[in-house]
Amino acid sequence: MKHIKLKFIMKIVLISISLLLTVFTARGREFHERNSLVPPPADTVRSIISPVSPRQAIEGWGVSLCWWANMCGKWSDDKIDELVDWMVSPDGLNWNIFRYNIGGGDDPNWSNCKKHHMGEGKGLRAEMEGFQDERNGAFHWERDAAQRKILLKIKEKRPDAIFEAFSNSCPWWMTYSGCSAGNKDANKDNLRPEYYKDFANYLVEVCKHYKEEYGIEFRTLDPFNEPMTNYWYQSGSQEGCHFDFSSQVAFIKVLAPILTKSGLKTTISASDETDIKIAVQGFKEYQKENATGYVSQWNSHTYSANNRDRSRFGSLARAEGKVVWMSETGSGGNGIDGNLGLAQRLIDDVRYIAPDAWIDWQYMEENNDQWCLVNGSFANATYNKVKNFYVRQQVTRFIRQGYHIVYSSDSCSLAALNPDGNELVVVLINPDAYKVHHLCLPMACTTGNISAWRTSQTESLSPVHDFELKKNNAIDVTLPEKSITTLVIPVTLQANSTHDICDGGTYLIVPQSNATAAVSVTDNKLDLTKVDAADPAQRWTVKKQSDGSYKLMNDSGNIPTCSGQSALTSSNADGAGQTFQITKVDGIHVKICPDGTSRKAWEVKGGKIEAGMDIGTCDYGNSASADQCNWMLVRIKDARP
Repeated sequence: MKHIKLKFIMKIVLISISLLLTVFTARGREFHERNSLVPPPADTVRSIISPVSPRQAIEGWGVSLCWWANMCGKWSDDKIDELVDWMVSPDGLNWNIFRYNIGGGDDPNWSNCKKHHMGEGKGLRAEMEGFQDERNGAFHWERDAAQRKILLKIKEKRPDAIFEAFSNSCPWWMTYSGCSAGNKDANKDNLRPEYYKDFANYLVEVCKHYKEEYGIEFRTLDPFNEPMTNYWYQSGSQEGCHFDFSSQVAFIKVLAPILTKSGLKTTISASDETDIKIAVQGFKEYQKENATGYVSQWNSHTYSANNRDRSRFGSLARAEGKVVWMSETGSGGNGIDGNLGLAQRLIDDVRYIAPDAWIDWQYMEENNDQWCLVNGSFANATYNKVKNFYVRQQVTRFIRQGYHIVYSSDSCSLAALNPDGNELVVVLINPDAYKVHHLCLPMACTTGNISAWRTSQTESLSPVHDFELKKNNAIDVTLPEKSITTLVIPVTLQANSTHDICDGGTYLIVPQSNATAAVSVTDNKLDLTKVDAADPAQRWTVKKQSDGSYKLMNDSGNIPTCSGQSALTSSNADGAGQTFQITKVDGIHVKICPDGTSRKAWEVKGGKIEAGMDIGTCDYGNSASADQCNWMLVRIKDARP
């Protein structure tokens, strides 16, 4: 009897356990389905990141002090401290580069212009004080106290800060119009040539004063701001001065010896054009006049830009050993759409200009949440972070000073490797509807817990876990609509991160101005195809020959063969015309020249760089801006043992 009762009890217990397991399993499945990655839709974004294919090292992020500092510097110390902390803290925006505006100063009597005309667009914040009122006159160092207070507070809180001085206009008394907003004809220079030396001395004296009085030595001095535009006119809304290219060169040749004689370490930067196409043209004009040697750093704004002009500008400057800055930009728009649009511009600038630094135009504004990261009232000394602040943090807080930008194939991505080579940062923008981004990481192994943060319409730099580590070091990342996501990935590299060519390594061959395409083979011809690191036709093994040239073969057995004056075909057998010289162009890109030729190089035919274009050879010439002939070798596999 007891035995029967025991069996009955055990049966009841087993049934109960089974029911409990069913419940827990169902709840577990429900929890997993609720918290795991949603199955990838058909339009999943697929891209690769090669952490051993470095581009530029980032020396910093920052902002101009013109003109918000001219207003906020009048506030109480506690508010100034908080505003500056938000900028310079490594956990804030992590900014370390700041551009100080040397004001020219307008005619205090407005004899040649409308009274307070600079208050008509930007408010009286744009009405800058000059330090000198007449030729050979005394310098009034008590002026510009508000901007100076912000500058000194930054120096106190961020000792490693880099400072640049720049000018929008010379003082009014040096001009044709008698107005520091520009000439009566906005297409003409406003600085009189007979005052070139006076203006050069003015700028250098300001730099000397800040070094001697406050211990701030500006690393660079830029005497121009968007000089080739017709924005600057008499009685306009801010200081501005047109300079033709020839005038820029002439003035720099006056400024350079005066700056050298000053004993300062400050060097010249130029020329802050608003349109990067004009910046490319300007650099070439400087080259014609043998004037690039006077300039250590090349700056450009990107209010107008496309990726081809971006890459041409950066390549030209790097080829001459210049530091490259994207020194100012901003954008309008609405809500997070506008904020993400500017973040996309940042990504395009960093990927294609390959600048050492990227710098915002305004930190604080009134009446909008687009041209600023902090919104408030200058008069009431009230302020608050806007969504744009967190969007910018997604980049600048995580891609820190000294990190190398590395190759990423998707146009909405930015990737960087830390100096120790054990942390990969990936930023992904999604301006559209929900999607999943499938990241492939050749040449790297994940070694620890991945962290991620996201800013969206409802989140502000919020920690998230919407990612899944897949096989072969791939990661699927959920990207909600209108969002920006940053991943910090611990990695071990399978090879050193280097610009050098690895004998026997496997590479994608990517055109300079289009990171989304790579060299492939179609119908026995070399052409551009959308990047796919798994495509055998795009995977090129590079073998060094005894004479220093290289031979290439893809995983399909195709060998590039130069078989005519401009033809470039493929062969599956060894033959003539199959060795190439691979020569560095600008520290990032290379040209690929048929062995034994002095001028020929691989070229995307027709001058276009889109997928589907054939590749042949052409006369390369001497210009590093020949982007259709320049390539990046993206390493995706180590040399075979």
